[in-house]
Amino acid sequence: MTQQHGFIAYFVRHPVAANLLMLLIVCMGVLSYQSIQRQTFPVSDNHKVTIQATQLGASVKEVEENILLKIEQALKPQIGIKRVLSSATPSQAKVEVELNSGENIATRLDEIKLKLDSIASFPIAMEPLLIFENAQQQRALSIVVSGLSDPRLLKKLGNEIKTELLQLKDISHVNLSAMPNYEVSIEISPIKLREFSLSLSQVVQAIQSHSDNLSAGHIKTSNGNIYLRLEERRYHGDDLLNVPVVSGLLGETIRLKDIATIKDGFTETLDEGRLNGERAVYIMVDASKEQSLTHVVTTAQAYLDEKRRTLPSEIELYEFVDVTFYLEGRLNMMLENLAQGAILVFILLAVFLRTRLAIWVMIGLPVSMLGAFWLMPWFGITINLVSLFAFIMVLGIVVDDAIVIGESVCDQVESHGHDNEQVILGTHKVAIPATFGVLTTIAIFMPFMLSTGPNSGQFIAIAGVCILCLLFSLVESKLILPAHLAHTRMPSLASSHWRVRFNNRLQHLLNSRFKPVLTSCIHHRYAVILAFVSLLVITVCLIVTGLVRFVAVPKVPHDFPSINIRMNQNVSEAQTLAAVKEIEAMIQRVERDTIAQTNQPMMRTMYTRIDHLTEAEIVVPLVGEADRPFDTFELAKRWQAELPNIPGVKKFTIESDVIDIAEKGDLEYRLFADDIQTLQRASQDFIAQLTQIKGIHSVYSSMDSAQTEYKVKLKPIAYQLQLDAKTVTEQVAAKFYGLELQRVMREGQEVIFMVRGARTDRENISALAQTLITLPNGEQVFFGDIAKTIETPSVAKIDREQGFQVVTISANVDAQQAQLNTVSNKIEANILPAVTSRYTGVTTQLGSTLLDQRNERSQMLTFALIGLLVIYLLLALPLKSYVQPLIVMSVIPFSVIGALWGHFLFGYTLSIMSVFGIVAAAGVVINDSLVMTDVINRNRTKGVALNDAVVQASISRFRAILLTSLTTFFGLVPIMFESSLQAQFVIPTAISLSFSVLFATVVTLIMVPCLYAVLEDVKRLHLPLMNKSKIQNA
Repeated sequence: MTQQHGFIAYFVRHPVAANLLMLLIVCMGVLSYQSIQRQTFPVSDNHKVTIQATQLGASVKEVEENILLKIEQALKPQIGIKRVLSSATPSQAKVEVELNSGENIATRLDEIKLKLDSIASFPIAMEPLLIFENAQQQRALSIVVSGLSDPRLLKKLGNEIKTELLQLKDISHVNLSAMPNYEVSIEISPIKLREFSLSLSQVVQAIQSHSDNLSAGHIKTSNGNIYLRLEERRYHGDDLLNVPVVSGLLGETIRLKDIATIKDGFTETLDEGRLNGERAVYIMVDASKEQSLTHVVTTAQAYLDEKRRTLPSEIELYEFVDVTFYLEGRLNMMLENLAQGAILVFILLAVFLRTRLAIWVMIGLPVSMLGAFWLMPWFGITINLVSLFAFIMVLGIVVDDAIVIGESVCDQVESHGHDNEQVILGTHKVAIPATFGVLTTIAIFMPFMLSTGPNSGQFIAIAGVCILCLLFSLVESKLILPAHLAHTRMPSLASSHWRVRFNNRLQHLLNSRFKPVLTSCIHHRYAVILAFVSLLVITVCLIVTGLVRFVAVPKVPHDFPSINIRMNQNVSEAQTLAAVKEIEAMIQRVERDTIAQTNQPMMRTMYTRIDHLTEAEIVVPLVGEADRPFDTFELAKRWQAELPNIPGVKKFTIESDVIDIAEKGDLEYRLFADDIQTLQRASQDFIAQLTQIKGIHSVYSSMDSAQTEYKVKLKPIAYQLQLDAKTVTEQVAAKFYGLELQRVMREGQEVIFMVRGARTDRENISALAQTLITLPNGEQVFFGDIAKTIETPSVAKIDREQGFQVVTISANVDAQQAQLNTVSNKIEANILPAVTSRYTGVTTQLGSTLLDQRNERSQMLTFALIGLLVIYLLLALPLKSYVQPLIVMSVIPFSVIGALWGHFLFGYTLSIMSVFGIVAAAGVVINDSLVMTDVINRNRTKGVALNDAVVQASISRFRAILLTSLTTFFGLVPIMFESSLQAQFVIPTAISLSFSVLFATVVTLIMVPCLYAVLEDVKRLHLPLMNKSKIQNA
């Protein structure tokens, strides 16, 4: 297809087609933008399946032997499983199955269910397994309901709100917490049992015979069947008061109220919430990966507004965490930076190019971006902070090829007159290198669309947006822009016009200043190349010496910092409550000190939630970002300094980062062994050595402190009385844990009825000896008469992985005192080998935090290498050379110089996002280098001498190269100087990309010509050697 009959020529001659194409892209982009999901951060894929099992009253060891080991054995031959993590606590088993990346979760979930359903040897008392996918969700709205002192009424209102929310169209995930489950507890003292010669199991049987709904068949009449039913099921505690249990000595009926205390309330667990000290219930509204946060929150808020009008004034529905308020603020911040960057880019274009040309070049910007919005849903990309940043990042990149095309067309038109043919020729002149320049940029981003791991969502969002923008910029610059330029007259400018004077001045500077410098550099080309290499080595030393530090993920301050408290499994209710109150007092004390120092508050309110005795969370919503006396990280430091040493506390975790890994820690290691005692000693030794390393703090072990366990051993008389271990254990368990009577649905909630001993008889070990044991003949004896107890140490929790017992040790590293990589290398080289050598059978493994980070870095390196290989292939085609692509690609390693010095100047640490910026820059910086090399080749083809060809190419491409680099740099300037704390996550990428491109300009204009000249030197040396070899062979 000739130049005058291709796609470019068609659109130039048919401007209506170009305008319709542009209109189609704009309209589809605007429509798509309205419907794209909005999230705070992109959601990464989560290939995990969770299995939960409950065996009420079972010990940790029983849970491990009877449940965990059987599940692990069933899953061992399962294909597609990466690893299996399991844990056993009293009455509870939990197994987390992590699948290999790329596995179909639905298929694997069905296979796992099938495997586990085939296990016939689970304990009879075990409740049905819960097997579900760990679906990724984002918190949309948190609601705190307060104002009711009666916990029953509070929970009823909470359940009512939850039910009504779930009936709304856009809401599908609502959870209620900070309230225990309903329970009816029937408590009987041993005195009453002995008085009437009853056992707890007999009481259960008596009640069950009077509390059930039974079918009695049906009567066939001439008018049809009449069904008979007996409905005697009791749904409330009061309904059981008059249930007959046994007949007295005189024949009177002994009813349940005569022997038992009936409590219709909640389970005996510590689950509660408080808002500023007042009892409250916590409702969490989440959005799934497929839902838009803004739609979910808008729907929920509309419901809450209606609900408030129906409630008494003393009841408060407090929107505790409204994610959209902050999401909209952050998105607006990104949009403002996008607009500011676009204005700066336009100003630059207007200075260097004709104003009309600058306008048409800038029109390609919204067209490309709206085109990306059009196709974003097809690739599963949402509008979030990261994807919006990608638009900022690509701001100056998408106009690069439009600048090249526009400048080439203007030169052609000014030299040969303005008509369609000259516009077509001007476009074709640079169409191939400009197209391949865009394709090489796409090639570096493309592999990242296959990212996996915890940060894969961020990489896919950035790569996807950039690829889409670049593809549409290719369409706009090659088909739409030439059509607009063909019908845009560029009037001649007077010699006194500021633009003519500016261009003349610039050309004078090029001839009088740049040309002599470049000529000298080419003459001393080997020294120049050595100087660049030396600068690269010096720059790398910034990392080696620690002047520029590396962290895995940049920290983003949280608007809702929290302190998580994890207690040991053997703590009492009083200990947990005391610990929570002490932390609440500490937070209030820090707040008072803050106000005294700055006259400004830091926190708006405080919400406390206690879950199942051993875990608590205190969330502190902060005042607006502009009103805070200091940032969230400083507040976290003050909390950390004031944290008290509280008995029974296993771990404190301060979450001050939006993308927080505090729960896992910066460092995480796993120790494996078959013997729990050996594992305990090895972990204590490892922790002792960790604490000696400078910069390490908050060391945590997943193993609970040892707790006391009493083992029961029957006396010989027990066997003489026809007792066995099973019978005695069941009767002891009936008193202390209880026997399940029935389960009923009440107000949409399941209520368990339990029969057990009186609470006062279950709160101390001495009550064990007084437990009544019923003999086969109906007589009763005390437990202490037929059995004895032996006190032994035990564990409150057992963790397992891949078939072994495991202890996870985590710690945080103070970035001001030590570098994470240096510390981890020291641990792996010295401490871990020492521990494994001292304790036989102990093996170690990196924890998921470090493993994910290293896998991510390895994956990023692999993607970069694939991208570079594709770039080489793409460059080899237009350049028709095996060696020249290497000259073009030489700018890539040297562009790193700009990125590292940019981080040094701005005082930022390197991170994964920084590395991504460097990789992204690799696809951008070669564009100018490619065009430069192509122009040199054209000059050489015309017979121009080497030095003249190189100098002429550099001077002719100087303005375009400088302009494309400056547009990329200044497009990112607003975000680099953004003061918002939330922008800290993306600023490292902006610094890497902008400074890489900026320094690559110097590399392209100076070093690339020198390398081209060196290549010619090699050819001159190689040619005589080849000729000499041919003569000798002849």
